[in-house]
Amino acid sequence: MQRQQSITVLLLMLGIAAISLGLALKDVFEHSPTVGWLLGTAILIGNSIYTGVQIKKKSHT
Repeated sequence: MQRQQSITVLLLMLGIAAISLGLALKDVFEHSPTVGWLLGTAILIGNSIYTGVQIKKKSHT
């Protein structure tokens, strides 16, 4: 259980960091906010899928 929670927290932090980094680099690269939002959204969606699968596995056992 502890491992699953740590993976979820790690993915949440990576998603938020990707969005923040994209916004922080908007003066350096022209399309960095777009890339940051897309990457962050993909990570957060992946986290939702991972968490849903883990909950479904837990409910079947």
